[in-house]
Amino acid sequence: MSLGRASLLCLVLAVLSPLSARALPERTWVVAIGHNDGAPNEVSLLYAEQDARTVADVLREHGRVSSQRTRLLLGEDATTVRRALQEVNASIRAQAGEGHPTALVVFYSGHADAAALHLGGTELPLAELKTLVEGSPAGMRLLVLDACRSGTVTRVKGVTAAESFLITLRDDVATEGLAIITSSAAGEASQESDRLRGSFFTHHLMNALRGAADQDDDGNVTLTEAYAYAYTQTLRSSGQTMALQHPTYSWDVKGRGELVLSKPAESRGRMGLLRLGESALYLIMDGRREGAVVAEVSPQGQRRELSLPAGNYFVQQRKADEYREYQVALAAGGVAELGTMRFETVRYDRLVRRRGGERRYIHNFSLTAGARGQMLAGEGTSPQLQLGYGLDFDWGSVGLRLRGLTVQGSGADGLLPRRHDELGLGLSVMRFVDLEPVSLAFGLFIEGVFHQQRFDTDRLVTDRRALGAGFGGILMVERHLTGGIALRLEGGPVSGLFQHEVGQEAGEVRHELVTPLTWWGAGGIVWRW
Repeated sequence: MSLGRASLLCLVLAVLSPLSARALPERTWVVAIGHNDGAPNEVSLLYAEQDARTVADVLREHGRVSSQRTRLLLGEDATTVRRALQEVNASIRAQAGEGHPTALVVFYSGHADAAALHLGGTELPLAELKTLVEGSPAGMRLLVLDACRSGTVTRVKGVTAAESFLITLRDDVATEGLAIITSSAAGEASQESDRLRGSFFTHHLMNALRGAADQDDDGNVTLTEAYAYAYTQTLRSSGQTMALQHPTYSWDVKGRGELVLSKPAESRGRMGLLRLGESALYLIMDGRREGAVVAEVSPQGQRRELSLPAGNYFVQQRKADEYREYQVALAAGGVAELGTMRFETVRYDRLVRRRGGERRYIHNFSLTAGARGQMLAGEGTSPQLQLGYGLDFDWGSVGLRLRGLTVQGSGADGLLPRRHDELGLGLSVMRFVDLEPVSLAFGLFIEGVFHQQRFDTDRLVTDRRALGAGFGGILMVERHLTGGIALRLEGGPVSGLFQHEVGQEAGEVRHELVTPLTWWGAGGIVWRW
């Protein structure tokens, strides 16, 4: 979110917070329009009609809108949509004289350009649509447009660029007047997502009405709260794609006051209340982890409640360093509190490896100490210390290893006391297998080694320095302790590659390349972040 837009939203909320709030009147009409097909040259959308159906359902369930006053138009042409709006306006006009407050909510999802809605090869000019809504006899009119271009996995709705359809901001919201909300700014694309099975904007707007946008914890979601939440979350979601999407609004009202669009805390019938707990991003799936995404929410306020149909849900709470996963059974009329439920913790390293998280890799730093079997005759088992840095990817882990070793020995004949220092720098590649409660790994490493020998003897023997190599296998087990800290045990076979001097008769020395095979093992801690 830009600083200017964020400041503007905060200012609007601050100005409106002390104002009286009024719910949608009993006599509220809803016209929800959805069309997956646009002009002949436009790629069909997948979820526009589903979005319209969701809007109608949510306003019935949480806005107390009567089914008799709800018109759902799916796949209809411009003539049918025009006639439906005229009929609804006639119904409102017939009851407007009875002294009861009235409201009209019109929602559209589908293809459009800046001049017209594209409805299966027909067009409804935006100017005409705005006139039908603005000229309605309803006291309060709300027009919501979710329309743009189309693409692949993240489809962009609409196709043709045309003159901008300007939406301007006014800082008054009232229970009488006209409000217009669009899913994107002029010249931008609105997007739909296969993962959410709907458009970013409509998905977040509907979750706002289910309770995610209740910033002041009064159990009501106002028009201002709903827009502010949908704006922030749409911008966040579209920020993960190639094009940012900025919803816009325009208020043209009389008087002052807040319009309440939904009362999720008072939902009845087949609905239940899911209390989410601490502030975080929550992903809610239908039934199980592989189920359809029901909601992706960052609830506002302190209560952090969401009204959902009764059923079984898989809830994933995405914290800074881990996910918490819950299985929830939500009963009709009941309340389910995540804070009282058991959960499974899934750290980001495991999420990366199973391709379930948002991050592409995880850093790790390790410190281990251990021993290596005899590499040179007369040295025996040698203690060693190792530092490591690596990256965990979904396909495996790569790392750098810095190893130090010092051993005292006396040679094969026991007559030549010496100190042997090694410093190795290598590269490792591993593959993890995550089990409960440990993770197993296997892999290979290769390193370059600097050798130095110092002799403690009266014999005329000079100190030696040489370069060599090492390579071996890695078998590893890790047990998570707390936060990003885990206990690591590792080991495996190892071989060296270096020049070895062999004394011969008459004082001659022969050099030969040796590759002794031995073992190594170590234990310590690893920190991931």
